[in-house]
Amino acid sequence: MAFTKYLLLIGFIASVSCTSRKFQFDGKKTQEVTVADMGDLYSSYSFKQSDKAELSSQLNNKELVNQVVTYSQEQNWPDAVNTLEKRLGARNTMLRYRFFKVGVIGNKTVVAVPASKNRHMPYGFVPAGAMYMIFKTEAVKGK
Repeated sequence: MAFTKYLLLIGFIASVSCTSRKFQFDGKKTQEVTVADMGDLYSSYSFKQSDKAELSSQLNNKELVNQVVTYSQEQNWPDAVNTLEKRLGARNTMLRYRFFKVGVIGNKTVVAVPASKNRHMPYGFVPAGAMYMIFKTEAVKGK
């Protein structure tokens, strides 16, 4: 009987952790967010030094700034979304991504699209590694 309760407890803990709305980034838990309009995406945002400095001030690990700069560019995204033409036909599917807010740059919000939280996405949409997107802040809402 005790063993059965133990197994039930383990199953409950596993199910809660699998459905968590949190994502660990930079040693901190981040909040899951939704995106209202994929049209508010900056797919090839050109980071200025001031943008990098602002993002760096929000992060413990300063090396993550370079990762965000590199992997927020469309050419580093999965095949199904790495060009404007492909994204135009996939906006509804892209809204199914799980996004996690990692920083703010002026009137723009940086979100992570972690592969571990997006295995539910169709083939060609799942990130192979790090993936970030930059949106107008008004398009990003807390869950």
